Amino acid sequence: MDIDDAIRNLPIYKAAMSDNWDMVEHIFDIRPDKLDAKITCWWETPLHIAIGTNSSHVFVNKIIERIADTDVRKLRTTSWSGNTALHYAAKVGNTTDAKLLVAKDPDIAQIVNKDGHTALKLAAKYGRLETLWYLLEVTKDEPGEDGTSPYTGVSGADLITLTLTAGFCDVALYLVKKYPDLVTHKDREGQTALQVLATKPNVFPSGSQLWFYQHLIYTCIPVNLEKASGHRWASFVSKFILLIAPCVKDIYNMKLKHVQTLKLVERMCSVIIEKGSHAIAWDVLGTAVSTAVKTGIFELIKVCVETYPDIVWYEDEGFYLFLSAIRYRQEKVFNLVYQMTGHKVFAATANLNGDNPLHLAARLSPLPRLKTVSGAALQMQRELQWFKEVEKHVEPLYKDTLNKDHKTPRAVFTEEHKGLLEEGEAWMKDTASSSTVVGALVVTMAFAAAFTVPGGNNSDGLPLFQSDRTFLLFIVSDAIALFASTNSVLMFLAILTSRYAEEDFFYALPKRMMIALVSLFLSLAATMIAFSATLAILLQDEISWIAAPVTLFASVPVTLFAMLQFPLLVELVYSTYGPSIFNKRMYD
Repeated sequence: MDIDDAIRNLPIYKAAMSDNWDMVEHIFDIRPDKLDAKITCWWETPLHIAIGTNSSHVFVNKIIERIADTDVRKLRTTSWSGNTALHYAAKVGNTTDAKLLVAKDPDIAQIVNKDGHTALKLAAKYGRLETLWYLLEVTKDEPGEDGTSPYTGVSGADLITLTLTAGFCDVALYLVKKYPDLVTHKDREGQTALQVLATKPNVFPSGSQLWFYQHLIYTCIPVNLEKASGHRWASFVSKFILLIAPCVKDIYNMKLKHVQTLKLVERMCSVIIEKGSHAIAWDVLGTAVSTAVKTGIFELIKVCVETYPDIVWYEDEGFYLFLSAIRYRQEKVFNLVYQMTGHKVFAATANLNGDNPLHLAARLSPLPRLKTVSGAALQMQRELQWFKEVEKHVEPLYKDTLNKDHKTPRAVFTEEHKGLLEEGEAWMKDTASSSTVVGALVVTMAFAAAFTVPGGNNSDGLPLFQSDRTFLLFIVSDAIALFASTNSVLMFLAILTSRYAEEDFFYALPKRMMIALVSLFLSLAATMIAFSATLAILLQDEISWIAAPVTLFASVPVTLFAMLQFPLLVELVYSTYGPSIFNKRMYD
C-alpha cells in the first residue's frame, strides 16, 4: 500500500474508533474496495481497528455484513504481522465480535499469524478467559494453514502453557482431559505444562497467604469440582455468592482454583505414568519437581513423588530433591520429603561437588528466601535453625568433614554469614540504643513522681490525697512504670553488651529483645495511667468530667507504640517460641 493512504483514510479510521458507521457509510457505498482496505501503516483494515476498540460493535456488525455480502473470505484479510480481525478480537477479549466473525466464516479460527499463533492461542496469551472458552468451542482439532492442529505438538503445548501462565487452571484441566498428549509435549521454550505449573505458587494452597478469619472461611466453604467444571456454572455460582455474601467470593474463587489445580496435577501425573515410559516420566516429572523445589510448591512435589517415588533421585545441577530443598531453603519441601520417602538417610549422607548436606545448610540462603524473614537478626536466627536441623540428619562424621576448600560446615557457616552477622549486630544495637533512651527517661520521671505526689504532703509528710482511690491508682501505676522501665533498660543494656556470637542470635538475643520491648510498653502504658490519675486528682473538684478525655488522649501514644512495635514483637515470639518450621507430620 501507499504509505500516504494512512492519511487519506483517516476519516474511516476515526469512524471505526468512535463506532460511527453513519459517518463513512457513503464512502463504502462509493468505494466498496475500502471495506477491506489497509488503512494504517501496519496494514490494518477498518475491521481490525473497530474490533480492536472492543466498543465499536455497531460498526463491526455493519461492516461484517457488507463484506460477507461481497466475498466472505475478505474477512480473513491480515495485518502486517499476519493477524486477522479474529486475532485482534482475541487480544482484547472482544467475544461479541468474535462470534460475529466465526458465524460468517467458521474456518477463520484455524488461521495462524506470522508467529504461528491462532486466535485461540492469543486469547490464552493475553489472559482473555471468556474469549478463550468461546474459541475453544469453535477452533477445530484439524490441521491449519501451517499443517498442524492447534491442539498437538509445539502449538498445543504453547496453548496449554500460555493458559497456565495466565492462571486459567480450569481451562488447562479441560485441555488435559480432552487432549492428554499435551502433557508430554514441550512448547517453543522447551517447557512442559507441568513445569510451567511448577512456577505458579499462587495457584496452590501453599502460595496463598490468608488471615485467620479468611482461613476459617476457606476451610468451611464447600467446593464441588464436578459441578463447577463448566465455566458458565462457575460464573453463576460466583454471582450467587457475591449476591448473598460478597466477602467470601474471592475466597471461594481461590479455593475453587486450588482444587482445580490439584486435580490438574493428579491428572497430568496419571497421563504420564500411563505412557509406560521411564524416559518420559523422568523428563517431565523431574523437570517439574526441580522447578517446584525452587518455588516451594510442595503439593505438586507430593503428587509427583507419590506417582513415581524414584523421582526423588532426579538430579538438578548436581543436587537431588532432598538436597535441593536445603539449598533453596524450602522447609515445606524439606518436611514433605522427610515424611514421604524412606531414602532420607541416604539423601542426607550424599556428598556432591565436595559439599555434604551440612555444608549446603551452612551456606547463605538465596536472597528471595532470606527476605521472607524481616530483619537481619531474625534472618540470622532462621539460618541457624536450618543449620541445626540438617545437623540432626547427617552422619556425626560429616559435622567436621572438610569440603573441597578444606573447610568444615561450621567454618563455611561463619564465612558465609559474616555480613549478615554484622547487619544483625548493628540492627540490635541501634534498636537497643534508641529504646534505652526512652526507658531511661521513663525511669527518671517515674522515680521523681514517687516523691512529688499530686497535691503535696501534709505536715506529717503523708500525701494529702492518700485516702483517694484515684491516688492509689496513681501510686501503683507509677511503681509499675518504674519497675518495668528499669527492667527494659537492663535488658537493652544486656543486648548492647552482648558478645554477638552466632549462637546468641538463635535464642539469647531474641529473648532479651522480647522482654525489653514488653517491659518498655508496660512502662509507657503505666506512665500514661499515672499521668491521667494525677490530672483527675488535681482537677476533679474544678472539672469533674476531665477523666474521660484525658484517658482517651493518654491512650494515643500507647496505641501508637503498640501498632509500631507489635508486628516486630509477634515475629520475634513466633520465630523463637512458635511451632518449628520443620514440622515433619504436617502433611498427613
